[in-house]
This record gives sequence, structure tokens and C-alpha cells, in this order.
Amino acid sequence: MKTQILSKSLIILLIFVSLLSCRKKPQDPSVVRSSKYRESLKDVYEKVGLFYHANMIPGMAVAVSIDNKLVWADGFGFSNYELKAKASPTHKFRIGQVSELITALTVAKLNEEEKLKIDKTVAELFPQLSKKPAVYTIRQLGAHAAGIRTENTPAGKGNTTSIETIIPEFINDDLLYEPGTNLMHTELGFDMIGYLIEKSTKEAFYRVVKKNVLDTLHLEGTVPDVPSRIIDNRSSNYDFNFVAQPIVASPIDLRGKEASAGYLSSVLDLVKMGNLLLYPGFLKQESIDLLTKPFKLKGGQDSQYSFGLISTKDIQGHTFYGIRGAVEGGSASLLIYPDDKMVIAVAANVQNSSWELPVFEIAESFMKQLHPELFLEKKKEQETSEAK
Repeated sequence: MKTQILSKSLIILLIFVSLLSCRKKPQDPSVVRSSKYRESLKDVYEKVGLFYHANMIPGMAVAVSIDNKLVWADGFGFSNYELKAKASPTHKFRIGQVSELITALTVAKLNEEEKLKIDKTVAELFPQLSKKPAVYTIRQLGAHAAGIRTENTPAGKGNTTSIETIIPEFINDDLLYEPGTNLMHTELGFDMIGYLIEKSTKEAFYRVVKKNVLDTLHLEGTVPDVPSRIIDNRSSNYDFNFVAQPIVASPIDLRGKEASAGYLSSVLDLVKMGNLLLYPGFLKQESIDLLTKPFKLKGGQDSQYSFGLISTKDIQGHTFYGIRGAVEGGSASLLIYPDDKMVIAVAANVQNSSWELPVFEIAESFMKQLHPELFLEKKKEQETSEAK
């Protein structure tokens, strides 16, 4: 009898201890703060914290790598505002048009394996696809230089749930300009690329992406945004009401838009994707050039786009590659400075047209430590100007 009482008491004690331990919030192992960049982190926490509070963002996450090593990763606010679940670098956010980078990586890999012909016109590859000859190439589609119009409805707000139903909506429309002579960002160009990948491989687009990119690179934090599926670490989605207070975002369905705007991803995975463009390995240098070198228009001038990325210079003349995205309930930005081997990813569980995620501000904080001489020179110039 005494043994039974002792055993029962021990079980109750263990349950009580277990409940107490659950109340303690364990440190998030995905949070990274490199001591090497202590000075940068002081500056960047102030900037990002101010941005987060000033814009009343429910939740966001940030990750930065330099020389292919993660130097900062953290979350701000909540992935679920109602439950006060803290945002983490591992949370999966809606990344909108940053999904185009996932498509671009897939195209580059298929092109290397000669499973996709990016410089033949679509009319040559699939002559029965449209009534009017599709005289643009996959390379032109990826550089937003094919002449296809922009979408009529925001991503996820239409009645389409597969690529098959999206293409007929625009495939027979007149082109806005001769392919290769001008440029205009349109999700429909990447929807078309997704469709062409399906036609070429005879597999569903998301399966091709999973097999050729996500599984190969162990990007477990990147998945298609399927509304009915239970997805681990998926962030909740929010919007702002008329007085700029956070509210639950309206439901959207991004099925069929995977190639242009339909993925969820973590900032940790986005940084890994960015590093693929800095170091040959997964991709050959020729493929990296495809994704990062400005597309040349027929008039001879460089476009601001490469294949799926903006590729240009900042106001200081530093080359960068970048992409940003926004859909109902989510936004993301990826910024890459190749000369410094620096990759910055930011994602939030809300979108707003009045602000941009602070990737350039984050870059400046780290560049102050990487290139102190440039900022010292800039400070002297300002002081001289003010003295005059």
C-alpha cells in the first residue's frame, strides 16, 4: 500500500514539474547573433525594431548571411497575434512574388540538364498552345520582357486553382510590345513559365520544384501555400483596417499561382537560396549569370531585370540583386550584395503599399562595419557641406 502511495505521489510530482517547465519559454534555437558583428547588431536592432513598431506589424522575421555564414536571424512580434506566439526565423510566411526566384532556380536547373529550352520561342516548342503564335522565349518571360500584359486581379483573388485554368485567360491576348524590346513586371509571365515546365516535364509544377530544388537543398521551410493543408510553422496572415489596426486577412487561394506568387518560405530558406547565386555548386556559373546578369534588350541597353531578379546598382554604386513580393497576408524581400557576399531576407505576415521591408537599412548597418572608411568619408563630406 505504501509503495502504491509513493508511486502515485511521484507521478503527481513529475506531472507538476513538467507543467512548471512548460511555462518557461525556451530560447529559440533559430535565433542567431554573431559576436563578430556586435556593432552592426546594435544598429540594426534599433532600425528594425523602430520599423516594426512604427508600422504596427503583427509579426516579421529577419535573416542575414555574410560569406555564406548566418550572422543574424531573429523574429519580431507574433506569428499568431491572437495566441501571442512569437515570430521566429523558422516560420513560413507568404512571400508573394519572391516565389519567382524559386521558379527561376528550377528553370536554371532544368536548362542545365537540357530538359527545358529557354531560347526557343514558345511557338516553336508548343505550336498548338495558342491561336496567335507565342513569339517570346522563356528567357524573355523570366526577364519580364515578353510583352505579356499584367494580371487583372491580385494573386489569390481570382477563380483559378490550377495553372491550366490561368493560361487561357491571357494566352491569346495581343502583346503590349515586341518581345525583347521593353519590359514590364507581370506575374502572368511566370505563370506561363510554370505551365511550360509542366508541359516539358509532364509533371505538376510543384513536384518538379520539390524534386529539383527543395529536396536537393533540404529547404524544408519552403512549401506551396495550400489553404486546406496543415503546414507546420505556418504564420497566420493579417491585414490593416481603415485606421491601420491589424485584422485577420481575408482568405485567398494561391493554388495555380505557385510559379509567380504561391509559396510560403522562411527567411532562413530565402537566405540559402540567395547564397546559391554567389557560389557555384548547385548551379553552374553560366546559370548563375542567367539569374544575376541584366537582360539585354534588343536596342542594346541593359534591363534592370535579370531572370526573375532585379539586377542593378544602389545609390552608392554597389551592385545588388533583389526581389520583393506582397500578397494578401504576407510580404517578403530578398537582397543580395555579391561583392560583400551578403544576403538579407525579411518576411512579414502582413502587406501594405505604404512601406517597404527594411532590407536596405539592414544592409547599411552591416556595411558600416564592413566598410567603415566609406562611411567616414561620407561623414566628412556632410560636415564640410554643413560648414559651407
